[in-house]
Amino acid sequence: MLRYYSWAIAEKTLSIVPFGHRVYHAASIVANAGSRSERRLAGCMSAYELVRKAYEMTPRGGTVLDVGTGWHHHDVILLYLLGDYRFHLFDVEDKARLPYLQTYFRYLLRILDELEREIGIDRKVATEKLSFLLSLPTREAIYRACNFTLHITTDTDRPFLPEGSVDFMVSNCVLSHIPPHIVEPELVALRRMLSPTGAMYVMVGHDDHWAFHDPSANRFNYYRYSEEFYRLLFHTNFEYQNRLVRSEWEPIFRRAGLRVASYLGDWDEASIREVKALPHIDPHFRQFPIEELATAHSFFLLTHADATVERSVPEPALTMAQFQVP
Repeated sequence: MLRYYSWAIAEKTLSIVPFGHRVYHAASIVANAGSRSERRLAGCMSAYELVRKAYEMTPRGGTVLDVGTGWHHHDVILLYLLGDYRFHLFDVEDKARLPYLQTYFRYLLRILDELEREIGIDRKVATEKLSFLLSLPTREAIYRACNFTLHITTDTDRPFLPEGSVDFMVSNCVLSHIPPHIVEPELVALRRMLSPTGAMYVMVGHDDHWAFHDPSANRFNYYRYSEEFYRLLFHTNFEYQNRLVRSEWEPIFRRAGLRVASYLGDWDEASIREVKALPHIDPHFRQFPIEELATAHSFFLLTHADATVERSVPEPALTMAQFQVP
């Protein structure tokens, strides 16, 4: 656990000292381009579920909004390989760079068998598209070829596209990094841009993202800490995780005028054992079902609240308080 705490302390320090932001962003450049980035890109498999749903529900030639598009535009690049759409890329900071995108394209060329199996791409078409993108000299040229429009704004509570103009929205582990008082008005703005018959599919990561830095750390370690302690040690200007569990998201969606049309959560006996192995669970988290605490990722399909759809959310099971924690 030494790396777990050391990383948090180092980032906390960089976030408050002069020039700390420059050091952090320089490290990000190294982490997101080249061979080191390719190891991290293995996480793009989290996009497969999102991309399958987007392809299923978006009309051909329709408009897709990538919420929190990040460094590599994981999801929409995969959707671009499947068909022709109009894409809008939204984030609060322009993080992508030409080398990051090129690294991602080369990585995708190496996993074509996996892409064919997981999302049903045509290998020949995908190879031609990726090879062409790699030949382009600028990020702007890539965006034109992919029909991408970039939107960078911190006014997240205001629609930046015409109301009702987006057919489908995807968001890959973004909402969990937004403070609750910001995410709710942002969801309202997103809902206003969403077509009356459209949907948004969001993946919310519930595993402790600080544990990514330390293989020895329990991936649900952050359930041990009170909000006050967690804010003191782990909240930084670079990384934030709101630690909301699945059932805490439902009233946020409801107040934003959205409803959960369907839900998919990934937990298993192994993740339950990890939660039970924690030496202590903060009282706030002990009220929730153990399956909920052991869910690493939640996939919420959201529609307008008045849309006629069926709702599928798992029934509550045993709470953590009903288990004896070692």
